[in-house]
Order: sequence, then structure tokens, then C-alpha cells
Amino acid sequence: MSRDGEDREGAAPVPPDPAPAPASGGGGGAVHIGSMSGGAIATGAHGQAVSHSHAAPPPQTDEAMLALLEAVRALRTDMRVLASSGETAAVGGELDEIEDEITRTGRAGTGRLARLRERLETGASAVGLLASATAVVESAAQILG
Repeated sequence: MSRDGEDREGAAPVPPDPAPAPASGGGGGAVHIGSMSGGAIATGAHGQAVSHSHAAPPPQTDEAMLALLEAVRALRTDMRVLASSGETAAVGGELDEIEDEITRTGRAGTGRLARLRERLETGASAVGLLASATAVVESAAQILG
């Protein structure tokens, strides 16, 4: 049936009315991502993107390093309950560097592991008292010998 109410055989269909315009303040842009590996994006005036992903270690990483990587991540998670201090910041920095090294190269430097192990073994801070710190110390000891 046509718009004027007449029935016309073979007539082209009438297109639907256009979509309504967006409400005031709405955006009109588009985001196109060709390829993305990890990370996060946000759009809009108040958009926020947070990524909590963990990079996978290289395939040549041995079992001892994988155990250390798991222990490092667990300790970092457990440290969230502690009050922020110079000691927690220093340990957190060491943990970040060790995780980064393992995920990039499959290994952690022995000097860095020895420093972290010593710091956690002294028990002079709240970090050393966490059960997950013991797992990091044991994993580091296995690697360091």
C-alpha cells in the first residue's frame, strides 16, 4: 500500500521514517579499533577505562618462574589490605619489576630476587608477615638455590 492509501502492485517499498536525533549533550562520534591486545578504552566526556589484566609469560618460562610469578601476583593482591608506607611502596615496586621481567623474558634477575627475598625474610615490616610473602620467599629460594 502506498502512503496515499492506494494499493499499487510492484511499487517500491516506502522507507521508514529516520531515527530521532540524539538527546542534547549526546555524542555523535564513533570508535573503530582495528586490532587491540590487552588494555582498555573509554569514550565520551566522562569515560574512564581501567585495565587489570596480566600479561602472559613467554612460553619458555620454566615451572619455578611460573610459581614465582603466581606468588608475586598473590602477594601484590594481599598487600592491598596494608596501610601504604615506604616499605609497601618499595616491595610493590620490586614485585612490579619482577613480574615485568618474567612476562617479558621468562626469567627474573637473581640480584632483584635476592633483594626481595632478604627484604621479606627479615620480617621487619607488615609485608613480611603476610602468608603470601612466605610463598614468594620460598619460590625465590628455589630459583636462587
